[in-house]
Amino acid sequence: MVRDDRPPRDPRLPAAALFDWDGTLADTLPLIYRANVVALGELGIGMSRAWFRDRYTPDWRSSYRALGVPEASWEQLGRRWSEEMSRGRPRAMPWARRSLHRLHRSGVRLGLVTASTRAVVAPNVTRLGLDGLFETAWFSDDVADTKPHPEALVRALEELGVDPADTVYVGDTTVDLEMTVAAGARFVAVGNTTSEAVFRAAGVERVWPGVAAWADDLLGVVRPGGEPAGAERPGEGRPGGPGRRDR
Repeated sequence: MVRDDRPPRDPRLPAAALFDWDGTLADTLPLIYRANVVALGELGIGMSRAWFRDRYTPDWRSSYRALGVPEASWEQLGRRWSEEMSRGRPRAMPWARRSLHRLHRSGVRLGLVTASTRAVVAPNVTRLGLDGLFETAWFSDDVADTKPHPEALVRALEELGVDPADTVYVGDTTVDLEMTVAAGARFVAVGNTTSEAVFRAAGVERVWPGVAAWADDLLGVVRPGGEPAGAERPGEGRPGGPGRRDR
């Protein structure tokens, strides 16, 4: 149940902020790699750390094709991957929990849209103390088409009843960007899963180091030394936004 303790929202803030999970809110990429190695190994298919580092994408269909996994094995592989991932205990990304709570207290409505399954993510939402923050949560097994298809994000926005143009989606890959643009929302690029050069080539002019840095800028947090963090317009970090990398 979502806590109803939000104050009136500052109109300069987005009506809602929706988040990716893997690599954005939770430090899951090492777990994803290990789960893939185990599941693929049972099919006699290898995956190197270098391949995963250079080609990771939440669009698992694209990865399976690139690795030569027969389509008839995708369902079996997905089940084994989920079983392995369910054993993991990821940490929250640095200061992500604090940032979500601060956004919630500032009146910004929050949501979760991920290409991972409910069985993998939902227990960790609880374990990491994020229960009650997300008014909507959509997982890969809730929709027919997952990222980069916009179905999950569109449904989340419909559930919230907000204008896509007044919302942001925060993610760490160009697949997240593609989904966001297709849904008509604004994109915020964070983290180092995807290089700044790749994001810039895709039209994103600013990449924040993480959710906390973006939230600090959005909410106008003053950094040590008295420098205001909120010099940029709220919700920037989409194609066409101002081009300065934070910190």
